Amino acid sequence: MIDTWKYINNQFFISTLSSAKRALIMSIFHDNALRTLSITYPLLLPLYTRYHPLHLALVAAYNQHISSGSLQQGDRLSVSQAYIISKGLLTNSWMPVILGLHQKNSPRYKAILPGGLSPFNTGTIDARIAAFGILALNIGGEVALASIETAANSNHVSLLLLREAQSNAKTTTSDNSGTLETTRVAAMKMQYRNLGYMMDNFCDTIEAMCPLVFDLVTLRENPQTIFTGSVLAGLQTDMLAHTFLTADEIAVKIIGKGTFKLVLASTLAGVDSTAIEVTANIKQKITMSAFGITNYALHRYLNVISLSGDAASYRVQLL
Repeated sequence: MIDTWKYINNQFFISTLSSAKRALIMSIFHDNALRTLSITYPLLLPLYTRYHPLHLALVAAYNQHISSGSLQQGDRLSVSQAYIISKGLLTNSWMPVILGLHQKNSPRYKAILPGGLSPFNTGTIDARIAAFGILALNIGGEVALASIETAANSNHVSLLLLREAQSNAKTTTSDNSGTLETTRVAAMKMQYRNLGYMMDNFCDTIEAMCPLVFDLVTLRENPQTIFTGSVLAGLQTDMLAHTFLTADEIAVKIIGKGTFKLVLASTLAGVDSTAIEVTANIKQKITMSAFGITNYALHRYLNVISLSGDAASYRVQLL
């Protein structure tokens, strides 16, 4: 028996079998690349013309699938998984700051956390989610804990939304799932056909052209999820490049002094998005929609701007 020749296997289809989100990320990259590069390379215009409707169909099906509260396994954190992440922020990042300001037996500490960490460890999932909102209320207007108050509120809202989506899953889930799979197959099949067109029309430069047109990083391997580096005093630094979706989240911690701003820019040195302030030594979870952009194919560069007089280091995790 002769094995299947590897070059006739559609790698775009195979690599996205377990994740529609992976297919969407690759589609955003491919569609945007064809649109922008067709100006310089007119031969790519027919590819964009035939691919763009399939891309729009995939985006619409994916969004509908999200709204129904049902995503393919691996595309979305469950409520329990998201809660574990939020609780990790509380115990590993927020508590050391609170205890650094207020001793455990002090009246102020007991006002902030009257039950200690017990409300976060016991009771129903709804009660434990509510504990984050209560924590934010108890912190009140204490300036030194303002970042933690904001983070606790953000986690509370995110968990509530995730809980609501899970609780209100519609009976149309199976239909949405079937539509999403149909659009995924169609888009990945067309990317495979487009690769054949590229080989035929850009044979002598195919090695240089393919990374411009196809998201080979996502295609070939599991994307990197943790990024680390350093930030020089008063300067801007490129942290990572990634195609995000609006509901994607990142966890950021900058070790150093002072404050920093994050932007999701369209260029390595860009600042063309809403800036998110990050306080040193506090791990914060940020939803990508907070950057206030609409074109996630263009805005792919997460940059940090130092407002500190000292050098620092950062750790960013894609959640």
